Parts: sequence; structure tokens; C-alpha cells
Amino acid sequence: MSVRRNVRGKWFYRKRVKKTDGTRVEISGTPSRNTKLAAEAAERAHIDRVLDPAPVPTKQKEVLRFEEWFNGRFWNEWVIGRKNKPGEVEAKRGIFEFHLRKPFGDLPLDEINDERIAQFRAALVKRDLSEKRINNVLAVLSKALHYGKRVRLIDFVPEIGLFRIERPEVAFLSFDEYRRLLDAAKLDSEREWSIAIALVGEAGLRIGEVKALRWQDVDLVSDVLTVAQQVRHGVIGTPKGRTRRVVPLSPLLAELLAARRARTGYVISGAELKTDQAPRSAMARICKRAGLPDRGWHALRHSFGTHCAMFGVNPWSLMTWMGHKRIDETMRYVHVATAHRRPLPAPVLEAAGEADPDRRVLAMLARRCITVASPAVPNERSEEVQLAN
Repeated sequence: MSVRRNVRGKWFYRKRVKKTDGTRVEISGTPSRNTKLAAEAAERAHIDRVLDPAPVPTKQKEVLRFEEWFNGRFWNEWVIGRKNKPGEVEAKRGIFEFHLRKPFGDLPLDEINDERIAQFRAALVKRDLSEKRINNVLAVLSKALHYGKRVRLIDFVPEIGLFRIERPEVAFLSFDEYRRLLDAAKLDSEREWSIAIALVGEAGLRIGEVKALRWQDVDLVSDVLTVAQQVRHGVIGTPKGRTRRVVPLSPLLAELLAARRARTGYVISGAELKTDQAPRSAMARICKRAGLPDRGWHALRHSFGTHCAMFGVNPWSLMTWMGHKRIDETMRYVHVATAHRRPLPAPVLEAAGEADPDRRVLAMLARRCITVASPAVPNERSEEVQLAN
């Protein structure tokens, strides 16, 4: 029997119990009162504990505050560890400081719920921020929370709900505006930036790529250049999309580059050391001199893409030249060119006889800067063309 007394008259129990998993365990003990009934009750309670053990209490998981998480692990493992570009780093830092710190900084991650997100979105709307800006803020918040779930700091992420917005129509320069801009940049005080304008208007480079372009990336024999890097805030990095690309030179751009005698270092001398404000200031001065409103460098890149589309470029070629990752980005220029059809100047049409389709587009690009003299001038041929210097 399992309940008995020892030689000293003390009641105890000893028994082997078979558990649900088939294993056997020996139990034993003495009751609090020295009676047979107490020993039997203690034995039954011990058997119950073996067959149906109480769940082991789990240690409460410590949840970080949003500010600790964002500036700690998230920043080190996501922003730094994934080598975000300088522009992305700057944007995330600014969004946290100006938009996320005050409403979420002191909250534990698991207390950021749907209600708080909805209240935060409404507060952004009341500040009259654009829908694109609001989406950028919400996207940074979403990344931080989703990474917290991925590393199992939180069990769920509330619905963020970005706004569905229509991208603005591409703003581009007319042929005449582009010619006037390039003419204004050829003055002695701005000659350095005339090459920059041609690199954007004739090859579609971004201004950061222009400032980081080296002569070793320019092949004047094959008339191509390689976009291998860009600069932002003085930091050299890979181009947007982290992919290098090869872009053909239009005849005008090839001529301007070939006229440069010093071909070492950077194509735009010293521009890699200038602040990000330098190109913006230069463009504002040149636009003013040309009698144009300040359009900005990206409008010049848009002009390249739109004019190529007007000249019948193959969209897949244009996608490669501009460094797009998706064809729908490139098709924006095709749609704009279709919606804004206009007659092509005679010098541009003269270049349309080139057999190779890509070379034909490049030749037509270069001839945007050729003007036709007015036939009202005595003894002047009506079809005379003159290169704008």
C-alpha cells in the first residue's frame, strides 16, 4: 500500500505515478497532520499536481518605448544596417523629430493602436500637410512598427492606411525655353553650369549624378557616359536605385564635353565639394538671365524624358537612360508627350532621317538648340539655320 507508517509511527506516502506521456515518476511525502486520512489527502493532491501541472508563468516581455526603439535598434539595424542613402537618412530623421517624437515617443510599442493612428492622421490633415507628405510620415512610422513585429517585440501592427494620391503631371520646358536656358548658361560666369545643364537636358542625369560624374566615366570615342555614383550632402554614394547605367551622348553634349581641355577629376570642377544649395542658386540665376521662371533641375530632367518621348523614343531605351526601375515610371513621359503634341521645328525634323532609332532621337535632341532665322531680314535665306552659341 502507498500510505503507511514508519518505525517511528509517522504517516507518509510513496507511489509511482504514470503520466499522460507514458513516463513514470515516483512521488512521496508526509502530511501536515500525522493521520492516515491526512496522508491519503496529501497523496491525492500530489498525484493531481503530477498529472495536471499548473502552467509555468511566462515572464512579461518588456516593450520598448517608441523613441528608444526608433533611435536604437530600428535605426542601427534598419537605417544604418541597410545602408540607407543620405537623403533617406535625412528624411527619416526629420520625420521623427518633427512629426513622430511628440505623439509617440513615450508610448510603448504595443500601445500604438488603430485609434492612436487614426487620431495622428487626423492631426496631420488639420495641419494642412499635403497627402504626399502625410504618406511619407506614415510610411516611416509603418516601417518602424513592422520591423518591431518582425523581431517579435510586438505581436501586431495597426492598420496605417496611406492616402491614394495621383502623381502630379510632369512639368517640362518647351524647346525654346530649353534653348534659352542653355544659351544663358554659356556666359563666362556660368560656363561650368552649362555643361551641367546639358548633362541633364541631353542625357537625363539627376543633379547629384552630374556633380559626381568623373571624366573616367565619359567615353568620347563611343559617345557614352556611365552613371556610377551620385553625391548628396557631400557624401558619395551609388545612384538612385543602386544601379549604374550607361547613357549615350547626344551630338550636342558630345561636342560640349569634347571642347573641355582638362579631363581629369570631376566633369563639373569643384561641384562635388559645394553645398546642395549651389546648384539651386545657379539654376535660379540662369533662369533669371534667360527670362524664365525658376524651374529647378528636375524639371530639366523631365524635359529630357518628355522630349525623347515626343521624338518617338523606344520606352525601354528611355527607361534605361533615365535609370528607372519600373516601366510605368517611364510611361509617364510617353503619356505627357501624347497629351501635349506640338509641331516639331524644321531643324529637329531634318534629323529624323537617321536610320538607327536611338541615334535618331539623340540627333533630334541636339537640334532643339538650332534656331531658324526670320525670312523678313533682307538678303537672308528663309531656310538658313544658325547654331545658338
